[in-house]
Amino acid sequence: MMRTDEVTTLEINGMKFHAVVGILPEETADGVDLKVDFKGKVFSRKAVEDDDIRFTPDVRDIAGIVAEEIAKPCNLLETLADRIVRAVYARFDTFLAIRVRVAKLDPGIYGAESWSATASLNWENENPGY
Repeated sequence: MMRTDEVTTLEINGMKFHAVVGILPEETADGVDLKVDFKGKVFSRKAVEDDDIRFTPDVRDIAGIVAEEIAKPCNLLETLADRIVRAVYARFDTFLAIRVRVAKLDPGIYGAESWSATASLNWENENPGY
């Protein structure tokens, strides 16, 4: 049985991008500013014991995957969050759970300024194999 001290939470907060996400003409023509937060739980005993990056996902690789998915235009924040989760898990199937939060910064609707519209996706590995 896995102990809780064998699980590490990896987080990348505040990644900022400019991308084509949305349904409004100005969003698809000019793009929007996005902020992405990533949080994932991974079994980490081997990485911690050996102090070796080969046994845990590298946050630089995760950030690269996020950037690759954001470069693909889409209509919905929910779709983008789902694509990020699927792409990260496809590369690193050791994750026990992943949470991705995608925020469209200052979407400029309803006259409000300096706010965000956000979609969050939580995923848990139902069969982690540990």
